[in-house]
Amino acid sequence: MPPETRNLLGQKMGRKGRDTRKRVMDAALELLKTSSYKDLSVSEIASEAELSNATFYVYFKDVEEVLYACVEAAALDLGELHAVLDAEWTRDNAREQVKKFVEIYNELWEKYRVELRVRNLEADQGNLRFLNLRIETTRTLLQKLGNKIAKLNPELEYPQQIAVAIHAAMGGLAAQHDIGITGATRQTRKKLSAGIAEMIYTLLVK
Repeated sequence: MPPETRNLLGQKMGRKGRDTRKRVMDAALELLKTSSYKDLSVSEIASEAELSNATFYVYFKDVEEVLYACVEAAALDLGELHAVLDAEWTRDNAREQVKKFVEIYNELWEKYRVELRVRNLEADQGNLRFLNLRIETTRTLLQKLGNKIAKLNPELEYPQQIAVAIHAAMGGLAAQHDIGITGATRQTRKKLSAGIAEMIYTLLVK
């Protein structure tokens, strides 16, 4: 059974309540595909979800609360990425493991592109809730990646810092539109992702 949750009125949410809350979140994400999150209003989200404003306020106090809930939900879906980093990496299988890591990372960005962009924009603008969430959800991943780099290439002096730099490069690439990448660099996303995988692999087996 799902854990007990309550709405803002203090009422325990059953399946119907959870479904309604999810409708609000899905409506916000749908609107964000064509609108800036700074322009979203409660009434627009409620209308998209085919609910009243009053129903919106049963589950969320404002637009930021909806966006945070969406970002938080996306952050929970990192299991596959952790699984790759928890697996054993050796010099013999490093190329395949790195390729898998980059592919899963890009798949997650494609799946949660809207949520991750909102998270990064808010975090970069100093919103502490989103900044702390980004830190908490990436800290362990970066530690694991740094540990892989340190283990397979112990000569490197700053493996954790290298992991941070790699993650930043991957995030920057994943956040770009395909058309923007092609126009600016005349490279496909696939080739650029392969380049990042090759860069990580080179660090590991140098």
